[in-house]
Amino acid sequence: MLRTKTMKLGEMLKEAGLIDDFQLKSALSYQRNCGGRLGTALIALKYISEETLLDFLAEQLKLTRVDLSQRRLAEEVVRCLPEAKARRHNVIPVARKEHGGAVYLLVAMSDPTNLSLMDELQTATGCRIRPALDTEQSIREAIDKAYSNLSDEDEGSLVDALDQILLGGASASPGGGSRRSPSPKPSQDDRLQRLIDLLARKGLLNDEEVKLLR
Repeated sequence: MLRTKTMKLGEMLKEAGLIDDFQLKSALSYQRNCGGRLGTALIALKYISEETLLDFLAEQLKLTRVDLSQRRLAEEVVRCLPEAKARRHNVIPVARKEHGGAVYLLVAMSDPTNLSLMDELQTATGCRIRPALDTEQSIREAIDKAYSNLSDEDEGSLVDALDQILLGGASASPGGGSRRSPSPKPSQDDRLQRLIDLLARKGLLNDEEVKLLR
């Protein structure tokens, strides 16, 4: 259903009286010259506001409309997607739940018609993706806030994992000495896998590199 409707976005907007024929042709010309999505072209030309477009898409495609400025995102949900991918595509996980043996991830984005992005997110997270809608600016602000809350913990974990790999289970103490990890110590393989997981979460390793290292 999503695939069929995305092919006719311009006609749908015109039929709804949100744009006219001249504006549609002008936006299509802009899109051909500058690239990007039709919705982005319409917004850039000020033929429609981003809020109006998102409200229209939410209604037509039966998608969830979210307000990230009023929503606290759980850390375990945000961790489902590496920060680098979230920033590259300007998307962020909002909620995660299991149903019927499948795991669904609700992801906030401004363009739910980008089907290749859906496929990429599904591959990256191992979850079935359900798009939710919010503005580009709101999503950027949510990414800055959510991932900054994780950064201190992740950086500390990364340093500790590196210490354990390099020192064989001992990590540097603030005074320059070393402290031993509590018993029982994780094996070298366990420490290496932990390091790989952290690097993947931070977006420093892609899927192919992770497979090669495991």
